[in-house]
Amino acid sequence: MIKKVDLKKEKYLIFIDTETIGTLNVKESVLPFEIGMKILDTETNKVVKEKSYLVRKFFNNKYIMLSTFSATKYPDYFEKLDNDKRYKTMSVNDISKDIEKTISRYAIKIMVAHNGNFDKTAMARLFEDFGVDNPFENIDLLDTMELSKVITFSKDYANYCIANKDRLNSVKDSCFITNSGRVRTTAQAIYCYLLNNSQFEEAHTGLEDIDIEIEIFKKSMEMLGNTIVSLNTAPTWRDYSVVIEEE
Repeated sequence: MIKKVDLKKEKYLIFIDTETIGTLNVKESVLPFEIGMKILDTETNKVVKEKSYLVRKFFNNKYIMLSTFSATKYPDYFEKLDNDKRYKTMSVNDISKDIEKTISRYAIKIMVAHNGNFDKTAMARLFEDFGVDNPFENIDLLDTMELSKVITFSKDYANYCIANKDRLNSVKDSCFITNSGRVRTTAQAIYCYLLNNSQFEEAHTGLEDIDIEIEIFKKSMEMLGNTIVSLNTAPTWRDYSVVIEEE
């Protein structure tokens, strides 16, 4: 249910970013192998807890992992497991329990994510498929794609995207303009704009990507000028992407 809340009343927010297996053309096959999580203290604007949950059943199967978008980063995850205590391989049941404990400890009511319906749906599918409780079932969603319209609907953002339309991604599509002539509203495109650096590339790992989303969140709230936000919005990407008009 769509509703408006005042974020001043929320001491902590949980930021989530997932990396997935499966194919986007078959939604039922899309499941997270990584759930990145950070807890943001809204009063200090500092992260007070962070963790990367790697789904053991998927992560330990190299054939599954090497078929994902993150295949080239598979070796990097092993390095992180060896050297970074934030990264853990866990069963889905233990992931569910650990996230639920964190949600309870910090009295979390709102999950923040970019294109968050994708993440929330993928996680719900994971927990359902493994027959465990979904810790996000009763958590509201604040989507930074919705929140950042204060940025992406501006003429300045459209001009930036037009100016950098020839910057291509790995599949040779523009990083800033869609094939249908709309500005892209990916976290990477927005963060490039905020940095004024069109060459920046998103890491596509959970914790690193959340850092970008937190900066988008902070800048959007600053530009919004108040703390009233909409939750549980679920429009299509077209509702977030304005059609450009080249001069």
